Amino acid sequence: MTSAPKKFAVLLKPRPSQPALDRAAQYARMNPDFEIVAVRVINEYAETDDKDQIKVKEESEFERIRRSYSVDNISFKLIFNHDVADGFIKECSEGGYDLAVISANKRNAIKDLFISNIDSTIMRKSEIPVLVVREAGGESVLGGAVVLAIDFLEVAHSKKLDEYLFKSASSFAQSFDGELHVANCIVPHNAGTMRGNISESRIVGGGIASPQDVTNQLAEEFSKKHGVPLDHVHVLQGRVDEEIPRLCKKLNARMVCMGTTPRSSFFGSVNSSASELVLDQIHGDVFIVNAATLK
Repeated sequence: MTSAPKKFAVLLKPRPSQPALDRAAQYARMNPDFEIVAVRVINEYAETDDKDQIKVKEESEFERIRRSYSVDNISFKLIFNHDVADGFIKECSEGGYDLAVISANKRNAIKDLFISNIDSTIMRKSEIPVLVVREAGGESVLGGAVVLAIDFLEVAHSKKLDEYLFKSASSFAQSFDGELHVANCIVPHNAGTMRGNISESRIVGGGIASPQDVTNQLAEEFSKKHGVPLDHVHVLQGRVDEEIPRLCKKLNARMVCMGTTPRSSFFGSVNSSASELVLDQIHGDVFIVNAATLK
């Protein structure tokens, strides 16, 4: 999203509340050039079912929803796929979309505190940027900070991803008449010499700089390169799922922009990622870009 996206794919939920469509409709009112496609994936069906009849029913239901928005540039597409995430991801990949918009789905299960399997799969596998919307109502007004979360010390750190996210975050901030802030979180860990990792030993390593010093230097360089005021660059210490949401609350942030890589601190393995906890605490939207899909 180096420039404003023109075509959005919005995943409809099988329920009355549609935060993702609410947000997309807000964008459509801001810019009539945006093309919003509401995508409904039917996953519970038999091959013998009358799909034409199902389509008529779903189109009628969507038309009722569309009229409530008073927006003309929203269309509807129905997909039959027993795997909702797979059906939506394929549509996003093949339909010429610039942005996927999904509603965050809170779960009750302890192992899946916030993001459902469907949403989690879309975030990790989508070939286009994803906007995760929790509640659309509170963010319709202008203003509010846009936080760009970057892990400068990540093993798989991608500067190309940094640039993409910075341009996207800047575009969002400009559109919303808000301020751009950059955040990096130094996560404490105990890899130490007991596990054979001596890279941070001052004795063996010859007195190398601490992660705090290195991060401060990288953050300052990023600030100068991109013209971000230094007081808008935040180097945090602690758990990602605590510090990023705490900063967002302090700044009254409307959005967090972050990237995913195979070894990302924000999006790691399927079962042990901190991302679900981060998203659970953030009240604004989350814009996600998968580094593996950058051309």
